[in-house]
Amino acid sequence: MSRLLLIHCPVNPRLLNLSGAADDVDFSSPSERFRWCLIDTDAADTAQLILSQGQGTVADMPFADEAMVLIPTVDVRLIHTRVPMISGKKLEALLPTLAEPYLIDQRTPLRYQAFPPQAGASPIERTIAVTSDSWMSWLEAQLAALAVRRLSMIPDCLLLDLPQSDIAQKMLLLDRIGNLSVVATREGADWGAGWIEAGDVPAGQALAWAWLTPRACSWLKSKSTINLILQAPQKSKQPAARRSVRWQPKVEWALWRQPIKLTAIVGVVYLTGSLLYLSTLALSHWRWDKATEEAARQHLNMQIAANAAVVPAYIKQATSRIHAQGKDTAADFIPMAAKLQALLASYPSGLLDSATYQPEGLRFRLKNTKGTPDAAKLIQHARRLELALVALGRNEYLLQPYAGLIGTTVTGAQP
Repeated sequence: MSRLLLIHCPVNPRLLNLSGAADDVDFSSPSERFRWCLIDTDAADTAQLILSQGQGTVADMPFADEAMVLIPTVDVRLIHTRVPMISGKKLEALLPTLAEPYLIDQRTPLRYQAFPPQAGASPIERTIAVTSDSWMSWLEAQLAALAVRRLSMIPDCLLLDLPQSDIAQKMLLLDRIGNLSVVATREGADWGAGWIEAGDVPAGQALAWAWLTPRACSWLKSKSTINLILQAPQKSKQPAARRSVRWQPKVEWALWRQPIKLTAIVGVVYLTGSLLYLSTLALSHWRWDKATEEAARQHLNMQIAANAAVVPAYIKQATSRIHAQGKDTAADFIPMAAKLQALLASYPSGLLDSATYQPEGLRFRLKNTKGTPDAAKLIQHARRLELALVALGRNEYLLQPYAGLIGTTVTGAQP
């Protein structure tokens, strides 16, 4: 029995992050997302072709005589162009220049490889494979742990049917990762294209082992020389510096996703509750104002306009009655001065700079000294004494006569 291990590599996580729609993508390490299928190539029945399958790390895969690795075409840029008939280091030096017009982003180190000429085609018609050097090095380091005798790697688009003409509808190979679709299509004998889309894509062939395994066996029987796995360098006497490529994000966002969602829900509930509470307070204040105005209107001896302020008119009427009896009101100078004295009693003496009396209240200014309280503390102290105090400016305040009617008398205050 000849055992073939068919492996499908994960997509480069950087491509998923650049897609901008990876909300549902699992952010686990790509080393745990290798899919594999063990095949008996000598089986006569297609149903008995697959021995076992799974997903995980390379270390979890079984032994096989040969391993065929499929890399998503989205991780490989296949460029079909004319290549001069040269080889060796001259060809390696020329490949970046030939591929440059077809590349958009060259910020990351790239690896260039020219596929061998196709049989029956012009020898200068070649395909150049461009891959991320760091990603390919990471894949090779992972696949080095495989217990196999032979190892090859090809883009997964090469297992699709070859288009019969330029205008023929091309076959699509689809793989779902969260809410993203990884698409691959074959455009020629040894080249194709891959991309990532968010949302619905045209109908195509889903990535499934029952569909891949017979095509993989046919590819191996064709004895193709295409292989993206480069020849391992010769070991030197001095140990080479290890290349460390870390593909896992610094922050495991998958662990924080649920707490962030719960925090957002709590924030929304808190804001909603605060808005409802403030709305209730505003409604209660409006009802209290209306009730006060209605009670004052019933005791007025004169007619006023419907849109006129009722409370100031009532206060003026009540003040006149009290003065006619020879008594003082809370808005007179002596009661207002007593209130101001009570307000400043707990502060150092000599703090008062000036005071101006008017019917709407007592306007006073404090000296700008070391012991002068700030506006917030002074207003809070006035509330504890049940006094109505309004800040007018720096160290300047208006002490109103009626604490329960703030807003009705301050509008008429003038210096």
